[in-house]
Amino acid sequence: MFAHSGPGYSRTMIIMRRAATVTALTLAGALLCGAPATAKTVTDTWQITLQMPPQLWDDGASLGNLPGEGIDAFTVGATKYRIRWANATIRNLPKYMLQRQGGKTGTATAGLYDRPLTKKQLTKFKLKQRLLWLDADVLLADAGSPVCQGLTTAQLTGVLDGSITDWQQVFGGPAQAVSLRVPTDYLGKPRLLFGRKTYPGAQTTTDGGTLSVTGGAVAVQKLSYAAKYVAAGGVCAVPIDGVAPNEQTTRARSYAHSYGVYYVDRKKPTKGIGAKPAPLLKRWEYFLFGPVGDSFLTTAGGRQRFLP
Repeated sequence: MFAHSGPGYSRTMIIMRRAATVTALTLAGALLCGAPATAKTVTDTWQITLQMPPQLWDDGASLGNLPGEGIDAFTVGATKYRIRWANATIRNLPKYMLQRQGGKTGTATAGLYDRPLTKKQLTKFKLKQRLLWLDADVLLADAGSPVCQGLTTAQLTGVLDGSITDWQQVFGGPAQAVSLRVPTDYLGKPRLLFGRKTYPGAQTTTDGGTLSVTGGAVAVQKLSYAAKYVAAGGVCAVPIDGVAPNEQTTRARSYAHSYGVYYVDRKKPTKGIGAKPAPLLKRWEYFLFGPVGDSFLTTAGGRQRFLP
Protein backbone atom coordinates (compact mmCIF):
# COMPACT_ATOMS: atom_id res chain seq x y z
CA MET A 1 0.00 0.00 0.00
CA PHE A 2 1.51 3.37 -1.05
CA ALA A 3 0.66 6.87 0.25
CA HIS A 4 0.56 9.61 -2.38
CA SER A 5 2.81 12.65 -1.96
CA GLY A 6 3.37 15.78 -3.90
CA PRO A 7 1.31 18.87 -4.56
CA GLY A 8 -1.97 18.95 -2.61
CA TYR A 9 -0.86 16.37 -0.01
CA SER A 10 0.41 17.57 3.33
CA ARG A 11 2.42 15.37 5.72
CA THR A 12 -0.53 15.41 8.15
CA MET A 13 -2.92 14.19 5.45
CA ILE A 14 -0.56 11.35 4.55
CA ILE A 15 -0.25 10.20 8.18
CA MET A 16 -4.04 10.31 8.62
CA ARG A 17 -4.60 8.26 5.46
CA ARG A 18 -2.03 5.68 6.58
CA ALA A 19 -3.72 5.41 9.99
CA ALA A 20 -7.14 5.03 8.37
CA THR A 21 -5.77 2.32 6.05
CA VAL A 22 -4.26 0.35 8.95
CA THR A 23 -7.49 0.65 10.94
CA ALA A 24 -9.60 -0.56 8.01
CA LEU A 25 -7.34 -3.54 7.43
CA THR A 26 -7.43 -4.44 11.13
CA LEU A 27 -11.24 -4.32 11.20
CA ALA A 28 -11.52 -6.37 8.03
CA GLY A 29 -9.16 -8.99 9.45
CA ALA A 30 -11.16 -9.15 12.64
CA LEU A 31 -14.38 -9.63 10.69
CA LEU A 32 -12.86 -12.40 8.58
CA CYS A 33 -11.04 -14.26 11.37
CA GLY A 34 -13.04 -13.63 14.51
CA ALA A 35 -16.64 -13.34 13.32
CA PRO A 36 -18.97 -16.01 14.69
CA ALA A 37 -20.30 -18.57 12.22
CA THR A 38 -23.74 -17.87 10.87
CA ALA A 39 -26.31 -19.80 12.93
CA LYS A 40 -28.40 -22.32 11.02
CA THR A 41 -31.24 -24.70 11.80
CA VAL A 42 -31.35 -28.33 10.65
CA THR A 43 -34.78 -29.94 10.49
CA ASP A 44 -34.68 -33.62 9.56
CA THR A 45 -35.78 -37.19 10.29
CA TRP A 46 -33.03 -39.45 11.59
CA GLN A 47 -32.96 -43.22 11.92
CA ILE A 48 -30.69 -45.86 13.38
CA THR A 49 -31.30 -49.56 12.71
CA LEU A 50 -30.52 -51.75 15.72
CA GLN A 51 -30.47 -55.54 15.37
CA MET A 52 -30.37 -58.18 18.09
CA PRO A 53 -30.81 -61.96 18.56
CA PRO A 54 -34.12 -63.40 19.83
CA GLN A 55 -32.82 -63.90 23.39
CA LEU A 56 -32.25 -60.14 23.76
CA TRP A 57 -35.43 -58.96 22.06
CA ASP A 58 -37.49 -58.51 25.23
CA ASP A 59 -34.65 -56.51 26.76
CA GLY A 60 -33.63 -54.41 23.80
CA ALA A 61 -36.54 -54.01 21.39
CA SER A 62 -37.61 -50.71 22.96
CA LEU A 63 -34.16 -49.13 22.94
CA GLY A 64 -34.96 -47.42 19.66
CA ASN A 65 -37.57 -45.35 21.49
CA LEU A 66 -35.01 -43.63 23.73
CA PRO A 67 -35.14 -40.28 21.87
CA GLY A 68 -38.92 -40.12 22.38
CA GLU A 69 -41.73 -39.48 19.92
CA GLY A 70 -41.66 -35.68 19.84
CA ILE A 71 -39.21 -33.27 18.26
CA ASP A 72 -35.68 -33.66 19.62
CA ALA A 73 -34.46 -30.07 19.79
CA PHE A 74 -30.82 -29.40 20.66
CA THR A 75 -27.93 -27.14 19.71
CA VAL A 76 -24.36 -28.00 18.74
CA GLY A 77 -22.14 -24.96 18.35
CA ALA A 78 -23.96 -22.51 16.11
CA THR A 79 -26.28 -25.17 14.65
CA LYS A 80 -29.75 -25.78 15.99
CA TYR A 81 -31.28 -29.19 15.34
CA ARG A 82 -34.95 -30.13 15.25
CA ILE A 83 -35.00 -33.89 14.74
CA ARG A 84 -37.74 -36.46 14.57
CA TRP A 85 -36.44 -39.98 15.19
CA ALA A 86 -37.80 -42.99 13.29
CA ASN A 87 -35.58 -45.78 14.60
CA ALA A 88 -35.98 -49.44 13.67
CA THR A 89 -35.18 -52.52 15.75
CA ILE A 90 -34.72 -55.88 14.05
CA ARG A 91 -34.86 -59.37 15.50
CA ASN A 92 -32.23 -61.41 13.68
CA LEU A 93 -30.60 -64.82 13.90
CA PRO A 94 -27.05 -64.59 15.32
CA LYS A 95 -25.49 -66.32 12.30
CA TYR A 96 -26.67 -63.51 10.01
CA MET A 97 -25.96 -60.53 12.25
CA LEU A 98 -22.33 -59.88 11.35
CA GLN A 99 -22.99 -59.91 7.61
CA ARG A 100 -26.05 -57.70 8.07
CA GLN A 101 -24.01 -55.18 9.98
CA GLY A 102 -20.39 -55.18 8.86
CA GLY A 103 -18.18 -55.66 5.87
CA LYS A 104 -18.95 -54.07 2.50
CA THR A 105 -22.69 -54.75 2.36
CA GLY A 106 -23.94 -54.38 5.94
CA THR A 107 -26.83 -51.94 6.33
CA ALA A 108 -27.68 -52.16 10.05
CA THR A 109 -26.33 -49.27 12.11
CA ALA A 110 -25.50 -51.38 15.17
CA GLY A 111 -26.27 -54.61 16.99
CA LEU A 112 -26.64 -56.09 20.46
CA TYR A 113 -24.73 -59.29 21.25
CA ASP A 114 -24.92 -61.37 24.43
CA ARG A 115 -21.27 -62.37 24.18
CA PRO A 116 -18.18 -60.42 23.16
CA LEU A 117 -17.11 -60.73 19.55
CA THR A 118 -13.67 -62.14 18.96
CA LYS A 119 -10.78 -60.01 17.76
CA LYS A 120 -10.93 -61.90 14.47
CA GLN A 121 -14.62 -61.08 14.00
CA LEU A 122 -14.12 -57.43 14.87
CA THR A 123 -11.24 -57.15 12.41
CA LYS A 124 -12.91 -59.03 9.57
CA PHE A 125 -16.12 -57.02 9.70
CA LYS A 126 -14.48 -53.73 10.77
CA LEU A 127 -16.48 -53.39 13.96
CA LYS A 128 -15.98 -52.13 17.50
CA GLN A 129 -17.83 -53.10 20.68
CA ARG A 130 -18.71 -51.61 24.06
CA LEU A 131 -20.24 -53.26 27.11
CA LEU A 132 -23.78 -51.93 27.61
CA TRP A 133 -25.15 -53.97 30.52
CA LEU A 134 -24.69 -57.16 32.57
CA ASP A 135 -27.19 -59.91 33.37
CA ALA A 136 -27.45 -63.62 34.18
CA ASP A 137 -29.78 -66.52 33.50
CA VAL A 138 -31.09 -68.10 36.69
CA LEU A 139 -33.25 -70.96 37.91
CA LEU A 140 -35.88 -69.93 40.46
CA ALA A 141 -37.35 -72.17 43.16
CA ASP A 142 -39.50 -71.79 46.24
CA ALA A 143 -37.37 -70.48 49.12
CA GLY A 144 -38.20 -73.60 51.16
CA SER A 145 -37.30 -76.05 48.41
CA PRO A 146 -34.22 -78.29 48.73
CA VAL A 147 -33.33 -77.07 45.22
CA CYS A 148 -32.15 -73.84 46.86
CA GLN A 149 -29.18 -75.83 48.18
CA GLY A 150 -27.88 -75.78 44.64
CA LEU A 151 -27.43 -77.93 41.56
CA THR A 152 -24.51 -79.01 39.46
CA THR A 153 -24.27 -78.06 35.79
CA ALA A 154 -25.22 -81.63 34.85
CA GLN A 155 -28.29 -81.51 37.09
CA LEU A 156 -29.33 -78.14 35.67
CA THR A 157 -29.04 -79.58 32.17
CA GLY A 158 -31.22 -82.51 33.22
CA VAL A 159 -33.92 -80.14 34.47
CA LEU A 160 -33.82 -78.10 31.26
CA ASP A 161 -33.88 -81.04 28.85
CA GLY A 162 -36.47 -83.00 30.83
CA SER A 163 -34.29 -85.95 31.73
CA ILE A 164 -34.70 -85.20 35.45
CA THR A 165 -38.39 -85.63 36.11
CA ASP A 166 -38.43 -86.05 39.89
CA TRP A 167 -36.39 -84.33 42.56
CA GLN A 168 -35.90 -87.72 44.15
CA GLN A 169 -33.33 -88.30 41.39
CA VAL A 170 -31.27 -85.45 42.85
CA PHE A 171 -31.96 -85.28 46.56
CA GLY A 172 -33.44 -88.66 47.42
CA GLY A 173 -36.28 -88.66 49.92
CA PRO A 174 -39.96 -88.74 48.94
CA ALA A 175 -41.00 -88.42 45.32
CA GLN A 176 -41.72 -84.90 44.06
CA ALA A 177 -42.29 -84.26 40.36
CA VAL A 178 -40.24 -81.60 38.62
CA SER A 179 -42.30 -78.90 36.92
CA LEU A 180 -40.38 -76.42 34.77
CA ARG A 181 -41.78 -73.02 33.81
CA VAL A 182 -40.39 -70.74 31.12
CA PRO A 183 -41.51 -67.18 30.26
CA THR A 184 -42.65 -66.40 26.74
CA ASP A 185 -41.45 -63.64 24.44
CA TYR A 186 -43.61 -61.12 22.60
CA LEU A 187 -44.51 -63.79 20.01
CA GLY A 188 -45.69 -66.17 22.71
CA LYS A 189 -42.70 -68.46 22.15
CA PRO A 190 -40.56 -69.79 25.04
CA ARG A 191 -37.57 -67.51 25.66
CA LEU A 192 -34.06 -68.78 25.13
CA LEU A 193 -32.37 -68.92 28.52
CA PHE A 194 -29.18 -70.71 29.53
CA GLY A 195 -28.32 -70.65 25.82
CA ARG A 196 -30.84 -73.31 24.89
CA LYS A 197 -34.46 -74.23 24.41
CA THR A 198 -36.24 -76.03 27.22
CA TYR A 199 -37.87 -79.41 26.63
CA PRO A 200 -41.30 -79.41 24.91
CA GLY A 201 -43.15 -80.33 28.11
CA ALA A 202 -42.07 -77.19 29.96
CA GLN A 203 -44.96 -74.93 30.97
CA THR A 204 -44.96 -71.50 29.33
CA THR A 205 -45.96 -68.54 31.45
CA THR A 206 -45.54 -64.80 31.97
CA ASP A 207 -42.67 -63.12 33.79
CA GLY A 208 -44.88 -62.91 36.86
CA GLY A 209 -45.74 -66.59 36.52
CA THR A 210 -42.10 -67.55 36.95
CA LEU A 211 -42.35 -66.30 40.54
CA SER A 212 -45.14 -68.76 41.40
CA VAL A 213 -42.89 -71.72 42.03
CA THR A 214 -44.27 -73.89 44.80
CA GLY A 215 -43.71 -77.55 45.56
CA GLY A 216 -41.51 -79.10 42.91
CA ALA A 217 -41.85 -76.25 40.44
CA VAL A 218 -38.86 -74.26 39.19
CA ALA A 219 -38.61 -71.55 36.54
CA VAL A 220 -35.98 -70.07 34.29
CA GLN A 221 -35.65 -66.29 34.35
CA LYS A 222 -33.20 -63.41 34.05
CA LEU A 223 -31.55 -62.11 37.19
CA SER A 224 -32.35 -58.53 36.17
CA TYR A 225 -36.04 -59.38 36.64
CA ALA A 226 -35.79 -61.79 39.56
CA ALA A 227 -33.23 -60.05 41.83
CA LYS A 228 -35.70 -57.86 43.74
CA TYR A 229 -38.04 -60.79 44.35
CA VAL A 230 -35.18 -62.97 45.55
CA ALA A 231 -34.13 -60.17 47.93
CA ALA A 232 -37.69 -59.94 49.26
CA GLY A 233 -37.80 -63.69 50.06
CA GLY A 234 -40.24 -66.30 48.88
CA VAL A 235 -38.08 -67.44 45.97
CA CYS A 236 -34.41 -68.26 45.62
CA ALA A 237 -31.99 -68.05 42.70
CA VAL A 238 -30.51 -71.53 42.67
CA PRO A 239 -26.70 -71.77 43.06
CA ILE A 240 -25.01 -73.67 40.23
CA ASP A 241 -21.79 -75.53 40.99
CA GLY A 242 -21.69 -73.84 44.38
CA VAL A 243 -21.96 -70.25 43.09
CA ALA A 244 -25.09 -68.23 43.85
CA PRO A 245 -26.23 -65.79 41.15
CA ASN A 246 -26.24 -62.19 42.35
CA GLU A 247 -24.90 -58.82 41.27
CA GLN A 248 -21.42 -59.50 42.66
CA THR A 249 -20.98 -62.91 41.00
CA THR A 250 -22.44 -61.53 37.78
CA ARG A 251 -19.95 -58.65 37.68
CA ALA A 252 -17.08 -61.00 38.54
CA ARG A 253 -18.39 -63.57 36.02
CA SER A 254 -17.82 -66.22 38.66
CA TYR A 255 -21.41 -67.36 38.14
CA ALA A 256 -21.14 -69.42 34.98
CA HIS A 257 -24.37 -68.18 33.40
CA SER A 258 -23.68 -64.46 33.71
CA TYR A 259 -23.02 -62.48 30.57
CA GLY A 260 -22.48 -59.01 29.17
CA VAL A 261 -24.58 -57.40 26.46
CA TYR A 262 -22.39 -55.57 23.97
CA TYR A 263 -23.25 -52.70 21.67
CA VAL A 264 -21.44 -53.25 18.38
CA ASP A 265 -21.11 -50.77 15.53
CA ARG A 266 -18.75 -50.01 12.67
CA LYS A 267 -15.33 -48.49 13.19
CA LYS A 268 -16.20 -46.03 10.41
CA PRO A 269 -19.99 -45.71 10.60
CA THR A 270 -19.99 -42.51 8.53
CA LYS A 271 -18.71 -44.31 5.42
CA GLY A 272 -20.05 -47.02 3.13
CA ILE A 273 -23.48 -48.57 2.70
CA GLY A 274 -25.80 -47.66 5.53
CA ALA A 275 -23.54 -44.78 6.60
CA LYS A 276 -24.88 -42.22 9.04
CA PRO A 277 -23.75 -38.61 9.56
CA ALA A 278 -21.55 -37.96 12.57
CA PRO A 279 -24.03 -35.63 14.37
CA LEU A 280 -26.70 -38.36 14.20
CA LEU A 281 -24.42 -41.00 15.68
CA LYS A 282 -23.15 -38.71 18.42
CA ARG A 283 -26.69 -37.74 19.40
CA TRP A 284 -27.86 -41.39 19.41
CA GLU A 285 -24.97 -42.45 21.62
CA TYR A 286 -25.76 -39.56 23.95
CA PHE A 287 -29.17 -41.16 24.50
CA LEU A 288 -27.92 -44.75 24.69
CA PHE A 289 -24.90 -44.29 26.96
CA GLY A 290 -26.14 -41.25 28.88
CA PRO A 291 -28.72 -40.70 31.64
CA VAL A 292 -31.67 -41.57 29.39
CA GLY A 293 -30.20 -44.96 28.51
CA ASP A 294 -29.14 -45.65 32.10
CA SER A 295 -32.66 -44.98 33.34
CA PHE A 296 -34.12 -47.29 30.71
CA LEU A 297 -31.74 -50.14 31.45
CA THR A 298 -32.32 -50.02 35.19
CA THR A 299 -36.12 -49.68 35.13
CA ALA A 300 -37.74 -50.67 31.80
CA GLY A 301 -39.84 -53.81 31.88
CA GLY A 302 -39.40 -54.07 35.63
CA ARG A 303 -35.77 -55.09 35.13
CA GLN A 304 -32.72 -53.94 37.06
CA ARG A 305 -29.98 -54.51 34.52
CA PHE A 306 -26.51 -54.02 35.95
CA LEU A 307 -24.59 -51.15 34.37
CA PRO A 308 -20.84 -51.57 33.74
